Amino acid sequence: MTTTITTGADLVTLVNVFTVDPARQTELVDSLEAATREIFVTMPGFRSANLHTSLDGTRVVNYAQWASEDEYRDALRRPEVREHLTKAMAIAEKVEPALYRVHSVHHIGA
Repeated sequence: MTTTITTGADLVTLVNVFTVDPARQTELVDSLEAATREIFVTMPGFRSANLHTSLDGTRVVNYAQWASEDEYRDALRRPEVREHLTKAMAIAEKVEPALYRVHSVHHIGA
């Protein structure tokens, strides 16, 4: 499944903003990529994840889609996910996760 951003989709979106020392941005993104490949793709309800790195090196944003809030919260209770989160939080200076629904989508010329 690919990431599709559209209103009315029966999904929840996790937007997790990590603040990180620029010297550790690559370490953090590598950790997040590994966890996604090895852990999250096997979780019930996981749909997609997209990692964005800020040009100044101070942030990493994870934009992830889940089938439901319950499945996302169930995943957070799993030991392997808790272990990953502990590792990511040790690299990042600040972690700000929040769940969203798509409210509107705009494209040029539309």
